[in-house]
Amino acid sequence: MTIDENFVFPVYMEEAVLNNIKKLCTKNELEIFGYLIGNILKWNDIIYVVIENQLFINGAVHSHKYSTTQIEGTAGKYEKKFQKLKSKRNNEDLRIVGWWHSHPDFGCFLSSTDVETQRFFFPESYQVALVVDPVKKYYKFFSLDNNSENGYKPISFAIISPK
Repeated sequence: MTIDENFVFPVYMEEAVLNNIKKLCTKNELEIFGYLIGNILKWNDIIYVVIENQLFINGAVHSHKYSTTQIEGTAGKYEKKFQKLKSKRNNEDLRIVGWWHSHPDFGCFLSSTDVETQRFFFPESYQVALVVDPVKKYYKFFSLDNNSENGYKPISFAIISPK
């Protein structure tokens, strides 16, 4: 496969962050949720995100009424943690660039509830969703797409490994 020299992935994620998320997902039988933290960058007029960290939100609650788990949590409760992370990293440009959640043993896709969550909480064009299936050992990134039947599309990504 040949890649154009001007090709930019929409998402770059640090390997340690991905490994941490996969570990959290493996330890929990229910769906879990967290924020993706990073920076928005631009190269040759192409905007992309670099994910440098994540914030994990406790509170998955199993529901027999749905085929998935309902996730509880309030965004405001984690603002303090986010501000502390920005200060620790000495990077005021850090922002929430999306969210991640698990789909234990039912694949990587966005449910209609996930699409609504993305639209309501993460509507910016740079904000992405990462879905991890810890049982099938698979993960995938998505973004909103108003032109698709289901309202979203998978997006390409690259994992940044330490040297």
